[in-house]
Amino acid sequence: MAHSLAVLTPSLSALGTGMVLPTMVGPGFWVSTLLGFGLAFVLALVFDEFASRFNAPGSLYTYAAKGLGATVALVVGVSLVLGYAVLAGFGLSGAARRTQAAWTAAGGGPPPALVGWALVLGLALVCGWLIHRGISRSSRAVLVIEALSLALLALIGAVWLARYGLPRLEVLSLTGADPGRILAGAALIATLTVAFESCATLGLETGRPLRTVPAAMRTSLLICGGAFLAANLLGTVHSGRESVSHWRWFNIDAPVSRPDAAVLVVLALSMVALALSASTALSRLLFSFAREGIIWPALGRTNAHGVPVAATWCALALSLTGPLLASVTAHSVALVPGQLLPATTVIMCVSYGCVAAALVPFLRSLDELRPRSAVLAATALAGVGAVTWHRITGPESGVSHVALALLGSVVVLGLAWRLTLARRAPRRSRRLGAHQEALAGDVAPTAYDGGGDGLR
Repeated sequence: MAHSLAVLTPSLSALGTGMVLPTMVGPGFWVSTLLGFGLAFVLALVFDEFASRFNAPGSLYTYAAKGLGATVALVVGVSLVLGYAVLAGFGLSGAARRTQAAWTAAGGGPPPALVGWALVLGLALVCGWLIHRGISRSSRAVLVIEALSLALLALIGAVWLARYGLPRLEVLSLTGADPGRILAGAALIATLTVAFESCATLGLETGRPLRTVPAAMRTSLLICGGAFLAANLLGTVHSGRESVSHWRWFNIDAPVSRPDAAVLVVLALSMVALALSASTALSRLLFSFAREGIIWPALGRTNAHGVPVAATWCALALSLTGPLLASVTAHSVALVPGQLLPATTVIMCVSYGCVAAALVPFLRSLDELRPRSAVLAATALAGVGAVTWHRITGPESGVSHVALALLGSVVVLGLAWRLTLARRAPRRSRRLGAHQEALAGDVAPTAYDGGGDGLR
């Protein structure tokens, strides 16, 4: 649960988008929140159908392979590598940016540009060290950070309620609500929940994965959704635009504010937790590829703590690609290009749609298809299709071109990977998504029934 919660960054989303959503959407803002997190919860129920039946570190890649075959699985695998790497890079650069802002808020001067690079590289090394210590220790560190950030969010909420008063019931009215703005707000919220399923990559390292992984997805979404809705209500008593633009919550107009510097430090730690969790998920995905023999086999080796060391360093190297591009294009390593992250969410949404479409043939192959599961798959597919369409055709400048370019690149790379495997390793290409670990409860003794082939 801590892993999924760190990827969702509830405090950062609440103090950012959550507080300004009432101003952006207007009447019916809370409907946008319910729709956005409702779609994520429907996707969680779809993923539950897979996660409760088998245990594999490939997460969505394995799910797609079970239902739609090797070609779609490799396209989904490429998209997950891109998505997790960009999220990890966003976490590293965001942590560096907020650390520098905390120094300025505490009264320090503007740090040199080289400090950003030093912070990003240092935080990447910290993430690598924590991952090498084992999943239990890194998860505890993430849990402590997220508990601290949620406590800080509660403190800021109490200060705002004491300063500006309680929300009024009138803010829940739908009078004058614009359906278009409500749907646009829901699409924005849906993009904030991407990668919540990455905790499924830790299934092999969990005591009872068939129960724990689905519960972790649902619980993390409920916590994040509750914090986001509470931030919405705070945004109705006072617009949070000044707080977001100035990164001030206690002293909004003050150039120097040590309490807000402390807030920025906690948010920087939350971004480090995001980078740590996304890098961990990416390393387990590379581990799964290696165990299936479709990439370099050395990435599938583990150390004494069960950590895939080579895969971890490859994941961290991929995570630094985004900050490196930012350093080249924007001359600041602390700024990931604004078009890259929204476009990456489109790729993740397409992967979600592929997995939703894979649910029906997967359950049909097991003779377990029920009307409820078919309705879940159709609802999830329609929802992510609407979000993807809005992100591609939305009014944001340049997002559509970058998203289409990334989507085309992902499809081309996935197809090229499939053709390469079909030529060089046809047997392996037919067994994609097969790496999983049997649990003791899954193995039942056979019994002799006195006739036939001796098995019952």
